[in-house]
Amino acid sequence: MLLEAVLKKSSALLAAMLIMAAAWWLLHLPGASMQMITFAFLSAAALCNIPQAKIRIQRCIQMVCCAAAAQFLIGITADHPFTRIIISAVISFYTLTLIKNRQSAVIILLITYLSFLSPPGFSDSLDRSVDIVFSGITVIAVTALGNIFVSDIRSETANGKPYTTRQAAVITAELTAGTIIFELAKHEQSAWIMLTILFIHMAETPRLKIPVLVKQRIAATIPGILLGGIYLAGFGNSDYRAIYIVPVTGTLSFFMLYLKNDYFIFTLLFMFTLTVFTDWTLGTCHRFHFNDILFVRSLAAITGGVLLLCGKNMIQKESTA
Repeated sequence: MLLEAVLKKSSALLAAMLIMAAAWWLLHLPGASMQMITFAFLSAAALCNIPQAKIRIQRCIQMVCCAAAAQFLIGITADHPFTRIIISAVISFYTLTLIKNRQSAVIILLITYLSFLSPPGFSDSLDRSVDIVFSGITVIAVTALGNIFVSDIRSETANGKPYTTRQAAVITAELTAGTIIFELAKHEQSAWIMLTILFIHMAETPRLKIPVLVKQRIAATIPGILLGGIYLAGFGNSDYRAIYIVPVTGTLSFFMLYLKNDYFIFTLLFMFTLTVFTDWTLGTCHRFHFNDILFVRSLAAITGGVLLLCGKNMIQKESTA
């Protein structure tokens, strides 16, 4: 049953990823790229094992509306750092407290904080919101099709439980601290402080605790980026079909996480995939910036890990008080 559930989640993830990637390239959808594809594959994997169509569609619509609105607000406040810090903190706290499913809340916030890596302004932000709506339609279609063929798998894990107010406040504090560092550093890659925090919270389970996840994340980030750079150097400049490895390694990373709870392998493969994907889609494969991607992103992962450990200690101290 576990393998069947993992295969279903991985298949839904891959299908949503490919559909949105094809839509982005073939239909020339404006600007969203990372947000629309990330929302599609994360949401499809999160929702595919909910057999009740009404619940699945309602949750997807809720996620679409929140993610589109949140990333729009972040995008239009990009030129006002103090306002963006306040807005992102408010969005984080209310998303974590009002969304009654941990996984859904974290996916919404991942899309929100990915906006720190995107072009600012009203028009670009609105375009991304429209593309996220398109992603939601794709997720509904993919998960509906998956439940026609395999409809008897129910999966509500520990990540299905809502966050308590205390937990929401601590995670918001972690993200806000990361946002302040981002605004002070004024470096795009430092947004990975917040993204690291969110990816680790998304992977947290009773068997995978935050300290273990932090160690594995930091240990796997550098080799994953290096492997991506080596792959691009060896194949990316000579053959455009080198990009075809992205769906394979991206899906495999989540497959290993779902099946084995192996966060090290997940991070290694995911960082490899992300390095290849972003470098190609940004059109920079002939000028790969190791200083920006390798050093700053690795430092961001360490910083995010430190903030996570501080947050964990805050929760423990409050719970024993």
